[in-house]
Amino acid sequence: MRYIPFSLILSSVLASCSVQHTRLADEFRNPAMASRPNLNIHGLPSGTGEQEAILAEYLANGYGGMATNANWTDGYLKDETEMKSLFDFAARARRKGMNVWLYDENWYPSGMAGGYILEEHPEWEAEGLFFRDSVITGPRRVELSLLPGKLMMLKGIPIVDGVSHLDRAVAISGLVENGALHWEVPPGTWNVVQVATNVLREGFQAGTDRGGKVRYYPSLLMPEVGERFIELTHKRYAEVLGKELGHLFYATFTDEPSSMAHSFENLGYGVYPWKQNVSDTLLARFHWNLNEKLTDILLDSGSEGQRLRYQYFSVIRDLMRDNYFKAIKTYCATQGIKSSGHLLLEESLPIQVLLYGDIMACFREMDIPGIDVLTAMPEFTRRYLYSARLAASVAELNGGTEVMSEICPVADPPYRNGKEASTIEAKGTVNRQLIGGVTRFNNYLRLEHASQEEKYAFNTYVARLSTMLNRGHRAAKVAVLYPIETLWTKSRPVPAWNKGWDDMAGGSREVVEAAAVFDRVSEHLYDHHWEFSYLDMKGLVSATIRDGKLHQGDLSWEVLILPQVETISVEALRVISTFVQAGGKVIAVGGLPKNSDVDFPSDQVLQLSSSLFSAQEPHAEKSTYLPAYDRQLFEEALSAVLTRDYTIEPRNAPVLASYKRRDGSDILLLANDSDKPQECAVTFASGRNFSLWDPNSGEVRKITNPMTLTLAAYDAVVIRKVD
Repeated sequence: MRYIPFSLILSSVLASCSVQHTRLADEFRNPAMASRPNLNIHGLPSGTGEQEAILAEYLANGYGGMATNANWTDGYLKDETEMKSLFDFAARARRKGMNVWLYDENWYPSGMAGGYILEEHPEWEAEGLFFRDSVITGPRRVELSLLPGKLMMLKGIPIVDGVSHLDRAVAISGLVENGALHWEVPPGTWNVVQVATNVLREGFQAGTDRGGKVRYYPSLLMPEVGERFIELTHKRYAEVLGKELGHLFYATFTDEPSSMAHSFENLGYGVYPWKQNVSDTLLARFHWNLNEKLTDILLDSGSEGQRLRYQYFSVIRDLMRDNYFKAIKTYCATQGIKSSGHLLLEESLPIQVLLYGDIMACFREMDIPGIDVLTAMPEFTRRYLYSARLAASVAELNGGTEVMSEICPVADPPYRNGKEASTIEAKGTVNRQLIGGVTRFNNYLRLEHASQEEKYAFNTYVARLSTMLNRGHRAAKVAVLYPIETLWTKSRPVPAWNKGWDDMAGGSREVVEAAAVFDRVSEHLYDHHWEFSYLDMKGLVSATIRDGKLHQGDLSWEVLILPQVETISVEALRVISTFVQAGGKVIAVGGLPKNSDVDFPSDQVLQLSSSLFSAQEPHAEKSTYLPAYDRQLFEEALSAVLTRDYTIEPRNAPVLASYKRRDGSDILLLANDSDKPQECAVTFASGRNFSLWDPNSGEVRKITNPMTLTLAAYDAVVIRKVD
């Protein structure tokens, strides 16, 4: 073997790093069009001059492209003149280097194909199971109104010492007259339980006025709906274009598709997503008849109820994932185009159960998972840190890096004198999303307070940060297990509705408490600058274990946090046990595993859980159990098992951080999360070569470790470290 001097190797490596640094600095100063935010447009002129004027305005304001569609006329998708106008516009934009996304619906939510699907098949409309129980005391005569829709079950269930005796239920459906129950209630306390099937209209998103019309919605649980939607939209565009969609468009944009089974107001009854194929699948897969289990699903908080709810929502997950998101992604692959867009109410774990079963499973069937943000006011955007990190975690688990956000500041006018939030506030809102993991923006945010020069500067600021963050992977040592299966078991169908625009009111107490643990853990990790990823059960089971770490692709974690994880497969818990035996650390907060995906509770899970968290076990120092979230105890538990790659002082400074590894270097994004200037000291545990990247000016300069930084209100910088 030929001898090569170490000095020569070192000089070659240093030269390569220098070239890489120079190239990245050029990209940072002059970000590519694809890194710039897009401005959505849904009404296109047909004239060449008018189209060119729109594109010139976009470019002058610093935008990189747009999401757009065939105009929403009466001939939507049928008028080939309108289709040609769209394609002309997209081609002009592409010739200018702009980035064009194909918005896939006439208004929102996606899945309706402008209403054509239900015009053809009204029987495909989205439906739900409605549940209501009323406690009454006899003897007396009562008259109770019935749930809207088709009555599925009506029973009187005796309550003795606060316990509903389901085995002593009395069928009372024969006592219905003129749309009401007329019953001579026997002595004692009774729970009148009724269940109905009905379309999801009034009180749901489908019943709201959107663009001057109330557009009802098809059920995405049905494979026929997804197939027909693709035929009427994506395939129609490809047919008229005469070539693959990827020749003109970068990605498709699906907007808020859902099961529709979450009410926007308190309707006084609980709702589950449902269509007949849900019942059919439950019978085929788990061998039970839904009609015979309705009272258990509603009232049984014990073993049987938990099992039934787990199985029910596993079916909802599979049908939503496969029949809509996977179907679109599969077709997009044939067209050389990415599937993207965002879902609905991604910020709330309990709502994810009702609308998707499992939002991470649906995100996995998108090439570019995304979120929406309904405001540019930073004080209302904290929960978007969680939704952005959920989407970003899935992107990385899938081996990708792109995450989309649609900013639509519809919530701002009542708080900002009829206008959007200020440009500086919009900067703070964008920073939070970048910290969460967003890398691409499709906006309705028009920056109406800014001049053309200020708009260009704002969009360039965003583009520079996107350039730095859109490659590499999260340098997280902490993984937080997504506890959706636990929420399935607790999600009894009781009244729940929107609380503001990003959270749920009502719901079962157990669900609210479990979701709160997840939120508090997430908030703690952000506030204390612990980089983390969310990990779903699929990612956990398929992870490999080396050197005391969990590995998924480029990702690796030293600590696994279980936030109120009570339900977990035996296979997944064995992975955790092996991880701990290999030197990994696990912290359980709020509850310990007790159920498997089959048994509720499970002897195997209880045994493994006891072994993991018993002080008598040899590896007990690697496992910590906190019965409830406590800020100080949780921080002590993390600090005891993790070393920091960097520290930020003061610890309570309102500064958010995101840490990634890219091309052999480390990238730290620091954002002032307040409307006042902040000074902070940053110290890295290792490294020799540090540079500061200013997204406002594009300037890159060397900096020494440790470093003291002054950040203007809602401002951000990037620190790059090369060892």
